[in-house]
Amino acid sequence: MKLIHSLVVPSLVALSGCAGFAPPSAEKLATLPVVTYPNKPPSGDFVYKLPAGKPIDVRILADGTALATGVDQKVSASLAHDIYLHKKWASEDGQTWQTADKLIGVRLTLTLPSYETPGPGEMHLTVDRKPAK
Repeated sequence: MKLIHSLVVPSLVALSGCAGFAPPSAEKLATLPVVTYPNKPPSGDFVYKLPAGKPIDVRILADGTALATGVDQKVSASLAHDIYLHKKWASEDGQTWQTADKLIGVRLTLTLPSYETPGPGEMHLTVDRKPAK
């Protein structure tokens, strides 16, 4: 049984129908504090930096009434390029901003053990850098 979902990672983008279509100016964002992962952001507005080459933790949870034992694991991956985040906006240089889903594509494929796919299940997360347009 294979389930495929196109996801946008909530930490990368939280799109809302009411939000403006133009990113904040680079000048305005340059005045905000830059918080580098894994540091905790201050109260108030900020730019969040996911640094290239540094481990970024992801927590994997599996739970529910059908499971006798759940899963709670941490895995780490690192980015090839820095990513700066401000609300739904993302940038690789902190100057040129676009909606995060235009910079990074995320796809989650979940295959559960079944008659068609006997053996271990698989959760496959693909994170692709989208080409500049």
